[in-house]
Amino acid sequence: MKRPLRDGLRYAISALIGIGALSGVLYFVGWRQTLAQVHSLGALGIIAVLGTVAIAMGAWIVCWWIILIAYGIHLPLRKIIGARLSGYAISYITPSLYFGGEPVRAFMVADRESAPATRVFATVIVERFLGGLSMIAFILIGGFQAIISPAIPWAEKRLLIGGIGFITFWIIIGLLNFAWNLKWISRGIAGIGRIIPRWKGPLSRAAAKVCETEDEVYLAFTKYRYGTLAALAVQITATFFVYIRPQVFFHFSSGVLLTFPQLSLLFSLNILLSSFLWLTPGGLGTGEAGMIGIFRLVAPSIPTEGVVAYSLMFKAAESILVVIGIVYLAQRGLSYLKRSDPN
Repeated sequence: MKRPLRDGLRYAISALIGIGALSGVLYFVGWRQTLAQVHSLGALGIIAVLGTVAIAMGAWIVCWWIILIAYGIHLPLRKIIGARLSGYAISYITPSLYFGGEPVRAFMVADRESAPATRVFATVIVERFLGGLSMIAFILIGGFQAIISPAIPWAEKRLLIGGIGFITFWIIIGLLNFAWNLKWISRGIAGIGRIIPRWKGPLSRAAAKVCETEDEVYLAFTKYRYGTLAALAVQITATFFVYIRPQVFFHFSSGVLLTFPQLSLLFSLNILLSSFLWLTPGGLGTGEAGMIGIFRLVAPSIPTEGVVAYSLMFKAAESILVVIGIVYLAQRGLSYLKRSDPN
């Protein structure tokens, strides 16, 4: 079976699994009760949900824009927005929430003269890395709250500590590699080429490109450090609006006030859930099932139908951005084909 057909089949199976899982969740929770929870949100609550998602995306776009400017890449804001939304859409609908669409948005703005590919890829890596740093800041707060909380069993604490430790470890490795320009990634690729001689040529060329990108990323921590700090501040703002999502929804739907430890734990566990269980398009089905378990552990007073409504409502808001990104990506693809057509 050819690779495109095989990948398409896998995606279709993943989508069917997601639909089946969501159907099962709605069957056991009750779809009428779930709709009632959405209805209780009210018009003002729906606006608040949409606004929370829009502000977070706006901050992500501004963060990348700041980094691009710091690197001397001046592009029309419309192009930056379109590329960022297109990358977000690809990441969202594929089983890789945080990195799947990053090559797409990099290629969409790369230009040999004004925006070389290695430099653009460097800005994407820096933006995603700053996103990881901002998440870690909130996750560590949640992890501390989990460790001192007597309501969480030790088995769940071990699982949470292990997940947080895993993510934190790789963020620290990335910080050391990029901030000190240790070139671990390019050296690793070149090392594999030395171990497997038949791959030496292609891997050597790949290592050279990766090395060039690592040099570009290193500039973010030296030459462009003020721009990087400004971008980090904006990235933290984006993460904050993801952090407060449960409070926004349940304040308008049921008047529930979640405590700071609860919000921290919900954020941390949701990040871990998204990192390891984003197995279907949009995390459909698996996300709702996992969210029920998280809320039962952290905020047991919130009914399961409310949890499912919360998850689906924010996914509906995010889907608007996904659709815009896909439409923009399709238009750019058609424009490229027209330019490439010799007739």
